[in-house]
Amino acid sequence: MLHSIIMAGGSGTRLWPESRVSRPKQFLRFGGGTMLAETVSRLDTLIPPERICVVAGNTMKPLVYESLPDLPRENFIAEPAARNTAPCIGLSAVKLLQDDADAVMLVLPADHVITPDKLFRDSVCFAVELIDKSPERLVTLGIKPTFASTSYGYIQRGNELKHNDNKNEQRLAFDVVKFHEKPPVETAEKFLADGNFYWNAGIFVWRAKTILELIERFEPEIGERLRRIAEVWRSAKRDEVVAREFTEMKKISIDYAVMERTDSIVVIESPFLWDDVGTWCALDRVNADKIDADGNLPLGTKLLAIDSRNNIVRANDANHLFALLGVENLIVVQTEQATLIAKKDSEELVRKVIAELDNKGLNEYL
Repeated sequence: MLHSIIMAGGSGTRLWPESRVSRPKQFLRFGGGTMLAETVSRLDTLIPPERICVVAGNTMKPLVYESLPDLPRENFIAEPAARNTAPCIGLSAVKLLQDDADAVMLVLPADHVITPDKLFRDSVCFAVELIDKSPERLVTLGIKPTFASTSYGYIQRGNELKHNDNKNEQRLAFDVVKFHEKPPVETAEKFLADGNFYWNAGIFVWRAKTILELIERFEPEIGERLRRIAEVWRSAKRDEVVAREFTEMKKISIDYAVMERTDSIVVIESPFLWDDVGTWCALDRVNADKIDADGNLPLGTKLLAIDSRNNIVRANDANHLFALLGVENLIVVQTEQATLIAKKDSEELVRKVIAELDNKGLNEYL
């Protein structure tokens, strides 16, 4: 059966001051529900609620249930410590295999914007079909780049996968040649012009058994600790063993641990629109319909712009008014405790704000 593992443990520091330690990006609202709730809603008709699990640190548990009040209590998988995506996915696979020896995992982050939902579900169903035909296969969803992003990793495609398609529609899948880390702008421009590269969205489909076997092969220490957890999963010792073994696991992403080391990977060319909303400027892309004639984007607030262009203003107060006079290309974000004012081309410096707050002991603003 198909299960979903939603990774909700990120911090989203580049969306400070709204994304905070106490309420990271995946629990923010940029439309209807939180980003986590929208991720679950996207799975409607594809995966029933009892087969949707959320992985996050225990401190995030109240926020998870605030966003997802109907999530079965046993479907919250607690990470005792932040250990990146390989241990997170391995622990999730152990959990799924307790009740479903043939479990297929859809792994996806909790904080991405995807539209339309139907095309996303179609891509997942195609991935499952490919795994049904070749159970040892790993499938990742690639996004056709629309600009030369230096913030995303890339997937280089190889030969087209030959498959029987009785749906009379073009569904493209390719062997993966190589994963590429976030490139400098010159390389990103070459990738875009080449046409054989996709953005790596970090969305995967595979059998739980397969990914555990590969983690054990390439990262045997993590694999051994996962085996110890699996042995006591149904016993009273589970929490104690998970806390001990998981905390000692190597910090490593699933890309480094497995994806870059195996040749059984297929990338699907996914037709939906995608954005990881990694920076404030991403809101221009995902809210294009709300931008005024001068390029200004007000979100959650009122805006009076005079001789001002291409600005983003954000607040969670529909009665608050921002007045912009003679300014361009600014990001202005107001929260109860802190306000950010930055040039759009300097938004990557938000990370430095976090570091400075930490250095100066101003933890109440983190």
